[in-house]
Amino acid sequence: MSTIAFRVDDKLKKEATELYKELGLDMTTAIKLFLTQSVKTRSIPFEIKDQTFDDLLNQKLADLILENAEAVKDIDLDKPEDRAFLFDEDFSEYEDSYHEA
Repeated sequence: MSTIAFRVDDKLKKEATELYKELGLDMTTAIKLFLTQSVKTRSIPFEIKDQTFDDLLNQKLADLILENAEAVKDIDLDKPEDRAFLFDEDFSEYEDSYHEA
């Protein structure tokens, strides 16, 4: 058996210990699970990505939805005039490209 020692922030250790306790594990077992799964899958056993970008993208999407929600809240897609409002696009720049035969 080998011993591994490493330093972590006190708060992180406390929060992780509490989480693992709720899951019925201790810190040693949780770390062994991580190492075992890493070796078994030959990878880090979870996705590593830039959360900042995803968070920013999700926030921008939420902002756009909220911005446009007020404008379309009274639209009834059963009414032809409302459908026309939503899909009234001017594609005149493509007129020369597409002609009926």
